[in-house]
Amino acid sequence: MNIEETSVEETKEVPEVFTLNRDDEELKELMALARLLTFAQGTAKNLNANFVEYCLDMALNGILEELQANDKFKLRN
Repeated sequence: MNIEETSVEETKEVPEVFTLNRDDEELKELMALARLLTFAQGTAKNLNANFVEYCLDMALNGILEELQANDKFKLRN
């Protein structure tokens, strides 16, 4: 049996989506998407669509994490 040996480091490639230094246009697009998801989440809450609200919350959290990871973007408390 012939199995190629590869280290974990070789197989771990950071997807382009999670790069730290995004340009301003990409940040603006992520912020626009976050606003859209926030609106949709509020609508789902008003309709008592709990699972949809949860899914939108998860998507919004992913975008916020991506924005916070960027050096150019800092959220106000």
